[in-house]
Amino acid sequence: MRSNRKITLAAAALASTLLLSGCGGSDTASTESTEELIAPPVEEVQASGGFNSPVKIPSGVSFTLSEPTGFKPGKFAAGQLPGQRYQQFKIDINNGSTTAIDLSTFIIIGKTSSGVCVDIFDGDNGMEGAPGEPLAAGKSLAFNWGLSCEGKSGEDLSLVLSNEGTAIIEVTGKLA
Repeated sequence: MRSNRKITLAAAALASTLLLSGCGGSDTASTESTEELIAPPVEEVQASGGFNSPVKIPSGVSFTLSEPTGFKPGKFAAGQLPGQRYQQFKIDINNGSTTAIDLSTFIIIGKTSSGVCVDIFDGDNGMEGAPGEPLAAGKSLAFNWGLSCEGKSGEDLSLVLSNEGTAIIEVTGKLA
């Protein structure tokens, strides 16, 4: 009984050490650790284009991403990394398909030539992720998105929209 208790305490101490080792640290994030957290899309994108132009996939759904602009995150925003450029843009989706689109797994993978971007969730600036309700066939919706990106203004920016683990489109342009 005493031996089991020692093993349990040792395991708990090891787990605590491992958990706490991830806390704190420097103000800069490692690109390697960020890339490991992002699951790559299962297949190639279905269509590509630029900002401010509709990008239509074979199912009839079209996506328009506005050109990114810089912004200042609100007091309670999450995801912004010090020293990075904070980008916001609007996503318009027009469901021209015959079935509803479940957006519950919708993600955007952003990359610059300097590294990866991470999502910013900021209620003060209307960036709360994708809507939780499916988008019915024949309907449209718009929502805001925010990213924290490595790089300088004018640097190349690539955004891959993915849903249910499948890449949908890629939109390229420049950081604001």
